[in-house]
Amino acid sequence: MKLEKELEKQIDIRGISKDQLDKQLNTYKQGAPKLIIDRIASINDGIIAIDDVEKSRLINIYNIQKQNLVIYKFTPASGMASRMFKGLSELLNSKRKNEMSRYFFNNLRNFPFYKEMMVKFNKRHPEIKHLGNLTNKLIFLDFILNKEGLDYINTPKALIKFHQYDFDNKSALEEQIEESLHYCISKDQTINMHFTIKPLFINEFQKVVEDYIQANNEYSTVKFNINFSTQNPNTDTIAVNKNLKPFKNKNGKFIFRAGGHGALIDNLNNLDADIIFIKNIDNVCHRNHIEETIKHKQVLGGKLLCLQEKTHKYLNLINTKPDEINLIEVVDFVKKNFSIEVSNENLNKEFLFNLLNKPIRVCGMIKNQGDAGGGPFWVKKNKKENCLQIVESTQIDTADKDQLAILHQSTHFNPVDIVCSFKDYRGNKFDLKEFVDNDAVFISNKSLEGMPIKALELPGLWNGGMSKWLTVFVEVPIQTFNPVKSVTDLLSPMHQA
Repeated sequence: MKLEKELEKQIDIRGISKDQLDKQLNTYKQGAPKLIIDRIASINDGIIAIDDVEKSRLINIYNIQKQNLVIYKFTPASGMASRMFKGLSELLNSKRKNEMSRYFFNNLRNFPFYKEMMVKFNKRHPEIKHLGNLTNKLIFLDFILNKEGLDYINTPKALIKFHQYDFDNKSALEEQIEESLHYCISKDQTINMHFTIKPLFINEFQKVVEDYIQANNEYSTVKFNINFSTQNPNTDTIAVNKNLKPFKNKNGKFIFRAGGHGALIDNLNNLDADIIFIKNIDNVCHRNHIEETIKHKQVLGGKLLCLQEKTHKYLNLINTKPDEINLIEVVDFVKKNFSIEVSNENLNKEFLFNLLNKPIRVCGMIKNQGDAGGGPFWVKKNKKENCLQIVESTQIDTADKDQLAILHQSTHFNPVDIVCSFKDYRGNKFDLKEFVDNDAVFISNKSLEGMPIKALELPGLWNGGMSKWLTVFVEVPIQTFNPVKSVTDLLSPMHQA
């Protein structure tokens, strides 16, 4: 395929090869492959329910071993706050109130950013004494949402104030740091955190971190190692029009979009740690309600360490003392802990070694409350085998009545509460790109400049990005999941003092 000079220039700037571009365009033409789900994962069928005695044991294991480990917390934080304020943007644009905007104004004083917001608004508009009529409300929304004012819709969600305290209010970014103090203090009394962000906001993120450490950690022995990375531009994907041809905007530029959170497998791959906790930036709660979150992070961490220890023991035995290994014992371990059936024809050392020599992830799952997002399923690997995967609804052929019926039976939801390890039994890092299902892409319908376009997303970080990992699903309480999708979520009890 001969490329236009402008297109060739744009892929060169990003470091995208012609072969990569061809593959993206072919994916649009062929469509994203659909997974075939066999059944939902549920308690005792792919999801483990841990009793209180075992939880205490795992917590003790984690707290003892963490002192000798390098622990990281990995948090995707490039998302903007525009979706949080969607209902307010709709009021500003349509001049018509909606349910969300009414709730927002009725509870304005209860938001953690209220005082700061009103001080700045009153300074800009001293003539406005109240927000009782629509005209004043629109002036207020224009100020807080757009560039001439606070510009909330163009601010990273991580930097929005989430919680109110006596002396200072904390952003999502600050709360993620605060949370880490409770379970991520690792070797040498260090807290290691990594946030993936947009390049435009690096200075703002660094300032928040520096100010937090200076204000909250002056007399502490804990050391902070907090760093940032951005999505590699060579993971961008080209947008296409309705005819599946590369889309040009009004200025004649081809449009490339970030490849979704699946592109962050490269960022994760660059970390050097013994274990890594992964969670989304907006999933935090007020410190008054954090006990369940801390407890179950330690439970998941202890579970991972136990599984890793046993897995590495078997791998080492197979490699160094193959005559001493009990294959039936290994098969029982694999079935009980990773829900993998091993057939008699695969009952050999080489197969079991390759089966176990992989990154491990332990994923918390909550009971389904009707949230939009992925969930745990048994996916058909081949005619004989199924495997556990976190699946998004877009990966399923919902036009198939049987597949849709299974989807609707789902009892659990993926809150992105993951602890993982990607070092082998010798302590060497795996290359995570070797464990990605590169076919597990998403194609979504968007609009740009009033025109329909299609966008391609890479295999999701915890979907196709971890498709070939050893996977364990553990039920965790709903109290550990407190995302802020709409600004009014900040009024829920878990976000209030």
